[in-house]
Amino acid sequence: MSRGVVEPDKEHSASGTCSHWLLEWQLTNPHLDLDHWLGKELQFDSFTFKIDEERLDRVRSCVNVINREPGEMLTEHRLDTTPVLGVPNQQGHSDIIKLYPEGGAVIRDQLYPGVLSVHDYKDGYLLVNAKDNTQGLIYLCAAMLEFELVGHFEAFRFCIHQPKLHHYDEWTYTRQELESFMALVRPVAKLAYDIYHETVPFDPEQHLNPGEEQCTYCPVRGRCVARAKRIMSMFEPLVKRHELDDKSLGVVYARLDEIESAISDFRAEALRRAKLGVIVDGQKLVYGNKGRRQWTDKVKAEAALSMLADPEKIYEPREIVSPTQAQKILKADYKALEDLVTQSEPQLRLVPLDHKGEAVTPIQFIPTQEPGLI
Repeated sequence: MSRGVVEPDKEHSASGTCSHWLLEWQLTNPHLDLDHWLGKELQFDSFTFKIDEERLDRVRSCVNVINREPGEMLTEHRLDTTPVLGVPNQQGHSDIIKLYPEGGAVIRDQLYPGVLSVHDYKDGYLLVNAKDNTQGLIYLCAAMLEFELVGHFEAFRFCIHQPKLHHYDEWTYTRQELESFMALVRPVAKLAYDIYHETVPFDPEQHLNPGEEQCTYCPVRGRCVARAKRIMSMFEPLVKRHELDDKSLGVVYARLDEIESAISDFRAEALRRAKLGVIVDGQKLVYGNKGRRQWTDKVKAEAALSMLADPEKIYEPREIVSPTQAQKILKADYKALEDLVTQSEPQLRLVPLDHKGEAVTPIQFIPTQEPGLI
């Protein structure tokens, strides 16, 4: 279904490639300063990115974690995943691999000698965890098979770095767990390979398996019938109720992110088709409001305004920079201003039970009964 389809999030992907390139550059050139790239423009996949301090800070935070970990390091290493998946011509590129045969790791209360770590840097806002991560498991298996002769490894770590979310996560597997995963994934990979090469007939009812994770990264997620059926089916158990009880509301709430994502994708797909001249049933293509007005020449506009209006009225008041901007400017000297900074208190929000945040027990408010009222 996705053969020949252009990935819709190409610019975001190119931005991630840019950050990965800077990460590799710093790790392979530790004697050089990452600030060398500040303000410079880099181009990836026809997109140009001006390197700012925020991007460099994200890369720098990952570099610091990687460099604190012992072991031999490999960056942007090509991994042969063919023996893992059991189908030909499969490969991937790991961001960082660390080999530490002299070390050890405790897994489920037992010490395992020899640690092999695969680090994955993600520059987006979509939260990713290390445990049961399919990409991570495949890369760990490939690295386990490739480096068997380098040293003896019994502990295999997959580490996720997401500096935009201030999120770091890792999970460690045993050799037996990775071998069990390979036994499970090979039949699935073989089926997908045979369907793709049309040696097995494609049956949407049987072979499409929509879900929150897999649909997120699918380039045809906005046109998939199976996904649409999944979203619609989420409400089937609820439509017969007069009012949502606590349990039903929890079921709905847990799926809101996936539903909102699907709505956005279906809107984008409908607009894409309409722009190509396709008639979307019950809809029409119109122009929206014009964009924000801007001066074509600020210098000429300033001169003209000065002649036509009171000079005090043609300028916006100058404002002091925010504490965040001040910290970037002052760096270590920012500490002198910390007593002048305030922040609003964090607001309560609902998150899944497996979220790392500590649960809050709200104060129960019981209204006082007024005299004479029943």
